[in-house]
Amino acid sequence: MHEVIFSEQQSIPDLLTDQTNSRTMLTEFFEMNKVDPNANLYFYHEFPEHYTWDEKNNHWRQRKGHYKVIGRLTSVSPYEGERFYVRVLLLHRKGPTSFDDLKTVHSVRYNTFKEAAEHMGLLQKDNLIQQTLREACLIRMPAALRQLFVIILIYCNPVEVRTLWNEFHPYMLEDYPSTSSLTMPVRLLLNDLELSLNDFHQTISNFDLPAISDFPNEEPVVSHFVVDERSIPVPPEDLEAIEKLNNEQKHAFDMIMDAVHHKTSSVFFIDGPAGTGKTFLYRSLLAAIRHEGHIALATATSGIASIMMPGGRTAHSRFKIPIPTLPTSTCRISKQSDEGILLHETTLIIWDEATMAHRYTIEALDKTLRDLFHNDQPFGGKIVVLGGDFRQVLPVVPRGTRSQAIDACITYSSLWDHVKLFHLTQNMRARTDSLYSDMLMRIGNGSEPYVVDDLIRMPDEIVIPWEGEQSILQLINAVFPKMSDNAYDRNYIMERAIITPKNNYVDQLNHQVLQLFPGNEIIFHSFDSAENDPRNLYQLELLNSISTSQLPPHKLTVKIGCPMIVLRNLDPKNGVCNGTRVLLRGIYQNVMHAEIITGSFSGRPVFLPRIPLKTGQQDIKIPFVLIRNQFPVRLSFALTINKSQGQTIPNVGIYLPSHVFSHGQLYVALSRGISRHNTKILIKNGSVNGFSGVHTRNVVFHEVLQPHE
Repeated sequence: MHEVIFSEQQSIPDLLTDQTNSRTMLTEFFEMNKVDPNANLYFYHEFPEHYTWDEKNNHWRQRKGHYKVIGRLTSVSPYEGERFYVRVLLLHRKGPTSFDDLKTVHSVRYNTFKEAAEHMGLLQKDNLIQQTLREACLIRMPAALRQLFVIILIYCNPVEVRTLWNEFHPYMLEDYPSTSSLTMPVRLLLNDLELSLNDFHQTISNFDLPAISDFPNEEPVVSHFVVDERSIPVPPEDLEAIEKLNNEQKHAFDMIMDAVHHKTSSVFFIDGPAGTGKTFLYRSLLAAIRHEGHIALATATSGIASIMMPGGRTAHSRFKIPIPTLPTSTCRISKQSDEGILLHETTLIIWDEATMAHRYTIEALDKTLRDLFHNDQPFGGKIVVLGGDFRQVLPVVPRGTRSQAIDACITYSSLWDHVKLFHLTQNMRARTDSLYSDMLMRIGNGSEPYVVDDLIRMPDEIVIPWEGEQSILQLINAVFPKMSDNAYDRNYIMERAIITPKNNYVDQLNHQVLQLFPGNEIIFHSFDSAENDPRNLYQLELLNSISTSQLPPHKLTVKIGCPMIVLRNLDPKNGVCNGTRVLLRGIYQNVMHAEIITGSFSGRPVFLPRIPLKTGQQDIKIPFVLIRNQFPVRLSFALTINKSQGQTIPNVGIYLPSHVFSHGQLYVALSRGISRHNTKILIKNGSVNGFSGVHTRNVVFHEVLQPHE
C-alpha cells in the first residue's frame, strides 16, 4: 500500500496527474540506480546512510555530511506473498533499476518475485533433498553417495524416505561386486547404511527403509560394531613404524603391549609436547594389536585428532557420552547393545587429547565400564591409554574461572592415582631445528623469560614487523607465496594456513586470501528462520546478520579449489568430522563435491549438502534458537588457534591483532609449524616501552604442568 498525502484544496484530477504522487522511496531508489553509479554500491536498507529523502519533492539526495543513520525496511510476513519476496530480493540485490529488473536473475526475467528469489538461491525449494541427491548422482561416486544419503537421513529429517530409497538406491549399488544374487547387493548396501547410521546411534529400523532381514544371508549374525572394527585394515607402514620407535616411544610401547599380553588391568598416560610422536606411537599400538587379531578402539576428544588414527572416532560418539556431562553422568550403553558387545570384545582403548576433555567425560566412561563388567578396577579392568599435552589448550569451561578450568583437568580426577605416566620429550616434528623446538618447550613450560608481566619476546627471524594494515598482506604473501601459480596444487594448499585467536580475525583473513585466490566467486545464501516463531517476530535481516563460530555464514563465498573446514561430525567413520579440512572440487546448486586433505582419509572424495544447523546455548546469547540451512563449512585459509590444535602446518602464519587470552594458546600456535624458517608471526601491539624487539603474551597455568606420577 502506497500512502499519498494531499491538501483538501486539491482536486482528484490534479492528484491523478501529479507525478510526484507516483514516486515512492522504492521507485526513486530504482531511478537513482539508473543515473548515479554510487547508488549501485548499496542495498536498499543501506541507502539512508548515504542519501536523504526529500519529502517535499519525493526523491533521494546524496548526503553532504556524515551522520549516524540506520536504515530499516518495513516488516513483512511470509504470508503476504509477493510483497515478502520483494523484500527478500531487496535485502540481497544492489542496483536494481525497476521491478522488472528486480525479477531478473542472470539475464532471465521471471514472472514472479518468488521465482526470482528461488533462482538467486534465497529460498529453500520444496524438493531440495531430491535435487541434492540428483546432482550428486551425476558425479557417479557410489561410496560418497551412500555417505550423503546417511547425512540427509540424520540431519535433514526427510519425510518421504522410501521414495528417496526407491529413486536413488540403484546409484548407491554401482561399486558393489557383481553377483548372481539380485538381493545380495541390496543387503550389502543396507548393511553399509546401518554401520554409518550406528555412528549417530540410529538404525535402519528408525527410518522407512527395507529391513535387512528381508534379504536373507547365510552368514551368522554378529554385532555390526564388532564386524566394523575387525575389518579396519592395518597399514603396512604402521607395522613397520614399530621398528622406528625412539627409546622413549619403545619403552611405552613395550610396557603397554606387556599389559595386553598378560591381560593386566592398566591405565597409561602418554604425556608429550606437540611433535614428539604421540600419534606415531598410537598408530604403532593399533597396528600391533589389530595384527594379532584383537580389537583396539581409537578415540580422541576432537574430530580432527580422531581421524589421524585408522578407525578413529570422537570419544563422545564412540562411547555415547552425554552432552553436557555432569559429575554423575554415565554413557548411554547397555550390556546387550552393540556398543556393549564391542566393549566386551575390546582389548585396548586409546583416548588422545585427553587433556582437552573435561574429567567428567573420562569419569563417565570409567563408571560405565565398571558397571558393564561388574569390575571395580579403573575402567572395569580394561587397558586404557590416555594421551595429550598439558601445555596445550585445556578443557573448555564456558565462562569459567581459572580454578574451574584447572579443576576440569584429568589430573584432578581420582583416576589419576592409578595412571602409569610416560614422557615423550624428543621433538620429531621440529627435529631439523633444535633451537625452535627448545623455544617451544620453554614457551609451553612457561620458562621463556618474561619481559614485563606475562609478555615474552619473539625471535626476530620469525617476526613480520607491524607497519599498519598492509602488514597483513605481507603475512599472507609469506604463507601463500605465488598464490596464482600454485592455487590448484593440493600439497601447496594442504601445507599452509594462518592461525589467529578469534573468529572475527579468521573471517577477515579468509576474505582477504580469497580475493587473491584465482577463479570466480560463488555465493550461497543460507535459509534462516527462528525456531517456534509463527508470528514472524524476527525479521530476515536480523537472522542473516547473526554470526557464530559454530555456524556457517549466511553469505558463504567460495571458489573452486579453495580450502574449507567442516563444522559438524557428518560421517566420523569416513573422516568427515568437525575440524576436517577439505578442498572444494566441484559445486552444484545443492551439493558440494570436496576432497579430504587431513588425517587417514586424505584424498577421499565427499559430498556436502545443505543441512539445517541450530545455535546452541554456548554459541551466542540470543532469545531464540536460530535455524540456518546452509552448507556446513567455512573457509580455512585461516583457522582459530583452537581449531588448529592437532594439525601439523609446515608453512604457518600467526596473526595476533590482540594477545592470546588462555592457557597454551601461544604454544599451540607456534607448535603447528616445524621450524623458524617456515613460521611467521605478525603482532599488532608488540612494542614494549624500554625494550627492543616484538613481544606478545604467553598465558601458562603452571598448576597443570606437573602431573604427578
